[in-house]
Amino acid sequence: MSEKKMVVLHASHAPADVARALDAARGLAKVHPDLDIHVMVNGDAIEGLTSDAAKQIPDGVQVQACSIGLRNHGVDAAQISQGVELIPGAVTAIVEAELAGALYIRI
Repeated sequence: MSEKKMVVLHASHAPADVARALDAARGLAKVHPDLDIHVMVNGDAIEGLTSDAAKQIPDGVQVQACSIGLRNHGVDAAQISQGVELIPGAVTAIVEAELAGALYIRI
């Protein structure tokens, strides 16, 4: 049995990118339910994790927030959805995912 192929949807430019990435993840999961879909958020997009859209994480999708980005943008982890995983650094996580064979899409 083969492992699921990972796809990283990277939201970093603007807060609205989080909602766009979640919409993309939702559509991708419908067409390819066999994918391991991660939405990684850093940069200016980090503030989008406090929106109502960010609280509607699609089933089977992992949303990860960069701890550095949270700190740099003054966003308290308590302000984001409980379903969001905090990671030490998005850049490192993206590189590690790509080295492991993940597909990368910048939103």
